[in-house]
Amino acid sequence: MNYKKKVVLAVAAAVLSLGLATTAWATPGNFSVQADELEYNLQTGEGEAKGHVVLLQDGGKATSDYAKFNSKTKSGVLTGNVVADRGDAHIVCNEFIAHDENNMSAVGSAVITKEGKSLSADRVNYYKARNYAETVGSWARLTDVDGSVLNAAKIDYDMAQGVANAYGGVTINSDARNLTASADSAVYKTDNNGYVELIGNAKATQNGNSVAGDKLRLTNANVAVADGNVNVIYIPEKQPAVKEQDVEQASA
Repeated sequence: MNYKKKVVLAVAAAVLSLGLATTAWATPGNFSVQADELEYNLQTGEGEAKGHVVLLQDGGKATSDYAKFNSKTKSGVLTGNVVADRGDAHIVCNEFIAHDENNMSAVGSAVITKEGKSLSADRVNYYKARNYAETVGSWARLTDVDGSVLNAAKIDYDMAQGVANAYGGVTINSDARNLTASADSAVYKTDNNGYVELIGNAKATQNGNSVAGDKLRLTNANVAVADGNVNVIYIPEKQPAVKEQDVEQASA
């Protein structure tokens, strides 16, 4: 059956889990679809929506140019200008795939933002049961609340534990702390008392001073702890020049 303009389907299935992967909402409840064109099979649960697609469920919203889904298996694909929001979670990508209720992927310039932190890559896979995300492709980026950026070839992010592991050509750039750093790999503890541990060819530079070693831990309190082949370069702050007049006054 075909409907034009707004069509609302009341079915006890969570297709909106397609667009809300970062926190994996899949609570059963009524779900609605709005599109320019919509075809839905009540018996099989299969549906196809075209043009200005809007999926709504339990306060969550996902929009795209096109969607194909199955409300019974909770699987489907959203394509074209995909944007999804629920609570503080925000997803932008070219294609969103719900393999099933628990396993989902954001593909094509994917950016997943939650609690102010953004994970970006060509593809991000999310596993609901573990609250765990991993990037796929040749690059990955984790942006912190203060604008600091961690780049790597691959990033795994355990959201439940607040720990990100970065692999391959790791670099960090923090304008807020006037800090740059690099290493072969890194472990990033993202809470307020967290740290970044750089592993392999680790080096960090801040305000012209640098420290390097086999392993280097940088804390949120700007404390650096280095281990193995440590090399430190410290540039003392320039003291203001003492005028001859000031010297004479001081000795008088």
